[in-house]
Amino acid sequence: MSSKNTGGLAGKFFVCMIGFMLVLIAVLFQWLMLRSYLNAKSTREWTQAEAVVMRSSIEERHISGSPPEARLFIRYQYSYDDEEYVSGNMSSRGSKWSRERAAVTALLADYPAGSSHQAWINPEDPHMAILKHDTKAAGYTLWFPAVIMIGGCGIIWGAVRDKSR
Repeated sequence: MSSKNTGGLAGKFFVCMIGFMLVLIAVLFQWLMLRSYLNAKSTREWTQAEAVVMRSSIEERHISGSPPEARLFIRYQYSYDDEEYVSGNMSSRGSKWSRERAAVTALLADYPAGSSHQAWINPEDPHMAILKHDTKAAGYTLWFPAVIMIGGCGIIWGAVRDKSR
């Protein structure tokens, strides 16, 4: 085997590995986005009930070297199958931290203690309830990693196809 063939084979292998890594990364992102979409979609089918906010306040944290962050701390009570439950989840991902204190203050004004809101309760685990649904946007952007996946397959195809014809 000549060094020219070895170099050509090594080059093809290198290009194939780049294509394979693109496909692998795209599949990973596709899976994560699909999982997020399906989770957001499933909460819309949960049982609805009225929830009463027992306590709401602003939690703060300051991690060294970064600006202070805040989030809504909330506890609400709801009934499911004639049992009382307490939850603190705004969404299935919990309450997110934000550097914009004004946004958290506005959220606090929307959920004062004593107010009633619609809650969605997981019928498989009634301890899990949410007041807001996560966005389904991840499902609408599944095409993006698919384009990267097709590009990676194209790179692999371009490297292995017989160019002598």
